[in-house]
Amino acid sequence: MNGLNIDIKENTTAIEQADFIIFPSWHLNRQPSKQLFELVTKAHQQRKLFVGLYLGTYALAYMGLLDNKQATSHWKYNADFVSKFPQVNFKSHPLFIEDDNIITSAGSAAAIDCCLYIVKRFYGTTLANKVAQIMVSDPERSGGQNQYIEQPIIERASDERLAKLVDHILENISEQFSLADVANYCSMSVRSFSRHFKQIYSLNFTAWLTNARLNHSQALLESTNLPITQISALAGFSSEQNFRKHFKQHFDTTPNARRLLFKGDHN
Repeated sequence: MNGLNIDIKENTTAIEQADFIIFPSWHLNRQPSKQLFELVTKAHQQRKLFVGLYLGTYALAYMGLLDNKQATSHWKYNADFVSKFPQVNFKSHPLFIEDDNIITSAGSAAAIDCCLYIVKRFYGTTLANKVAQIMVSDPERSGGQNQYIEQPIIERASDERLAKLVDHILENISEQFSLADVANYCSMSVRSFSRHFKQIYSLNFTAWLTNARLNHSQALLESTNLPITQISALAGFSSEQNFRKHFKQHFDTTPNARRLLFKGDHN
């Protein structure tokens, strides 16, 4: 029969050598084995990164890793999860959540968002976008269960007017775009444009534009040695102070710290 063959060459002791421990799924009512619990507890004490994709969140909850932490899974398991693990701060809306050294995600599509976020966090925006392109997936989404860290949607809108507008903005991101300007560009009233844009992109235009600027600034931080002031201007922020404020709010880090993570990628 044609299908997918899974060839498992390692046992649970591979956790001892792993940097990331990912639970892609789990049985809703299965308690982890004593051996797995001991290995996971040791790895958690070593501050390794744990990821629970979809029902994999249950595995982490059974082992106590999510106690007093925020976590998510598919929204349809909300009541079941909360009844089993009242000590976990369960959120049914986000696509994924990172709390300390643990990341949990919603359903299968959200698991892709989560994994792309991990690639971006450790290997940079450029590589994450390349992976997303190969997978024919959006690099970052703000829809469905709503991504915990809001990012710009770069997908092409079905409405050709909005598609051309987004192309124009991304090609001229350093310029200023008022709501009246973009509405006029699309031959719409401000009210109609605002309603239509949010319906398509799940964000209002101002929030989307800020996120698009931040996304561009990340790529510049990772790939160039340009001063922060220049990066701020190239990304279209009104001032370096404003850029730093938005960057910190969105990514919980500073532009310099983000650059430091990728200092080996350029001279």
